Amino acid sequence: MKRIDIWQINFCKHKLFCHKGQTLYYFLVFVIILVISWAMMLNIAHLIRNRMTMQNEADNIALSLATCKARVLNLLGETNYLMGVVLSLGMNPRGIQLASYSTDIIGGFPATMNLHFENPLSDFKHKTGIIFGEKSNSGVQKIKQIINTLQKIQDMTIKGYYAYYYGVPTIDNLSKDYNVILSPVKLENNLGLRRNSKGIKYYSTTNRCIYLSFDKHFHFLEKKEYKKDSHSWLVEGNTFNKQKVKVILRQKTSNNKRPLFAKLLGIKYPQILVYSAAATYNVKGSMFPKEEDTFTGATRLTAAMVEAASVMQFGIMEFAIANAVELFGPASAIVFSLATIAAGINYIESKVASAQLVSGKDNPISAYLKAKDGGWSAHLVPYGCDEK
Repeated sequence: MKRIDIWQINFCKHKLFCHKGQTLYYFLVFVIILVISWAMMLNIAHLIRNRMTMQNEADNIALSLATCKARVLNLLGETNYLMGVVLSLGMNPRGIQLASYSTDIIGGFPATMNLHFENPLSDFKHKTGIIFGEKSNSGVQKIKQIINTLQKIQDMTIKGYYAYYYGVPTIDNLSKDYNVILSPVKLENNLGLRRNSKGIKYYSTTNRCIYLSFDKHFHFLEKKEYKKDSHSWLVEGNTFNKQKVKVILRQKTSNNKRPLFAKLLGIKYPQILVYSAAATYNVKGSMFPKEEDTFTGATRLTAAMVEAASVMQFGIMEFAIANAVELFGPASAIVFSLATIAAGINYIESKVASAQLVSGKDNPISAYLKAKDGGWSAHLVPYGCDEK
């Protein structure tokens, strides 16, 4: 039997103990790699989350500004339309009230069909209460007041959008963790629109009611220049098609938090920069005339009111002439016939003016009616695409 010494047994035990714990080094290295990977995943997740949050903020800002602009354009188009409607009711006082449809001659509102009820806004007064009376200015003053009020509403609406556009980055720069940069930095005047420089010429109406007898009288209207405005409704400008709003968000360096193990790994978060853009659009049209003109246009209702007033007053003149001939004899027929011919010529001229209503000529009423069903809206667009 082989003999085993005690020293040999102790040597074997010592050798076994010397190999114990050698895998601990590999485990520690694996844990370090795992912790670093976990930290990097958290850092990347934090970076992606911040970028997604800022991108959503940029999209919201761009879409909010574009939506506000769309609503402003809708309101401006509506007030432009109302301005055209009111001006289309401005009559041309040439013996009788005739259709004008032009800002070159804007008189008072048309008369009513009922002679026993006078339109308080009209300068055609059926009864003056005296043998040879006159009354003027009441109607054209109201028209001018309405037009000036609509122009002020348009100007205030545009200024309100300017305040909102420039106020958004100012507030966010003070309260958020990022800076807002908008493009265009400076907005176009009147949002790319311009005032029609053709102007408006207002005329007062002198209504002369000449009584031929106690119960028979003769009307004759005269016009006199009242006031003049240098501008009227809004029309498209050269830069009106530039409807895009661009937004850049840049993270503030002071609020850029340090990543996990930043000192150990010598890393830091990159500055986040996101881009977004939105634009307004109307698939039916712009709601605004493209060129400057004096033609107001008219709706079916306003055209009917204007034409009815002219026909009614022309009939009254014919009736008065017949009565004058009966009262003063055939000799007076020559004078009154000349007045009838003059009134007829004026009426024909007004019909020529009203023929433009069906010619499709650009005006604030037709431009709005063509585009109102589309309406101005807004949506996000690629940041770098060209505007058309």
